Amino acid sequence: LSLWYNQTVVNTEEDTMLADLHIHTTFSDGVYTPEQIVTQAQAAGMGCIAITDHDNIQAYDRAERLIHSRHLGLKLLRGVEMDTDYKGKDVHVLGYHFDPTNQEFLQALRWNRVNRIGRTEKMVAKVNSLGYPITFQEVREVAGGAKSLGRPHIARTLVKKGLFPTVQAVFDALLGAGKPAYYRQVKMSPKEAVDLIHRTGGIAVLAHPAEIEDPSLVEELLDSVPFDGMEVWHPSVLKEEPHHDWLQVAKNHHLIPSGGSDLHGTKGRFPLHLGEFPVNYEDVAGIINA
Repeated sequence: LSLWYNQTVVNTEEDTMLADLHIHTTFSDGVYTPEQIVTQAQAAGMGCIAITDHDNIQAYDRAERLIHSRHLGLKLLRGVEMDTDYKGKDVHVLGYHFDPTNQEFLQALRWNRVNRIGRTEKMVAKVNSLGYPITFQEVREVAGGAKSLGRPHIARTLVKKGLFPTVQAVFDALLGAGKPAYYRQVKMSPKEAVDLIHRTGGIAVLAHPAEIEDPSLVEELLDSVPFDGMEVWHPSVLKEEPHHDWLQVAKNHHLIPSGGSDLHGTKGRFPLHLGEFPVNYEDVAGIINA
C-alpha cells in the first residue's frame, strides 16, 4: 500500500518540500503535544503544518510560541476538525484561516466538546455492561489535558488495562460505528459547520471522503454544501478498493485540494510520526495561501 501511494499519489523525491494540514495533538485525541508536533515537523523537513484538533483550537498558541522562540522557518496554520452528521454518516469538516476570537464559533466548539463528554460517559457505561471494567475517571486520566474527549481515549484505557491488544482491536470489537458500545453523538450538519466557518472568514474543507465509504453520498454532499476544498491526500486512500481519483473529483467541483496525515500517534494506526505520509507542499498551496 505504501509503495502504491508513493508511486501514484505523491512525488516523494528528497528535494520535495512537504506539508501536513491534518494533525491532532494532546488537546484532542492525539498522543503528541503541540511542541512534539513542531519538533517532528522540523525533523521531517515540513514547510507548513496545520493543527486540526477536534472541536478546539487551543494547541495553536503553544506550537506558535515554540516556532517563534526557535526562529523556525515553518508555517503554521490555525485549523480545526468539526464532527458533523449527514444522513447517519459521520462527516468531518476541516476549517482553516478562521477568526479565532469569533464568539459564535467558540461557543459552537464548546457545545461540541460538552456533547463529547456526555457521549464518552455513555460509551463507558456500555463498555462496563459488556464486562470490561473501566471508569470514566480512568478515561479522563488517560486523556490527560485533552480538551476534547473521544473514543480513542476509551480505547487507550482498555489497552492500558490489558483488556485489548491494540486501539484498533477495541474499535473493531466495541467502539466502531454499529458496534456494541458505540453511541451516536448529537452533531450539527455539514452545512451548519461550513456556514459557521465561513461566518468567521475561514475556508471549509471536506475531510477524508474515502472514509465516508459511499462515493455517491460524497457527490451529494459536494453538490449541496458550499465547501471550499476537499482532502484529496489522506491515509484512508491506501485502504480504498477500488481507488478513487479524489483529485479529479475535487477538480470537477472546483474545490481546492488539501491533504494531511490525520496524525494521532496511536500505536497500530498509520502513520505514527509526521513525514511517514508525505504530501507535497505545492499540491496543497491553495489551502495554505487561501
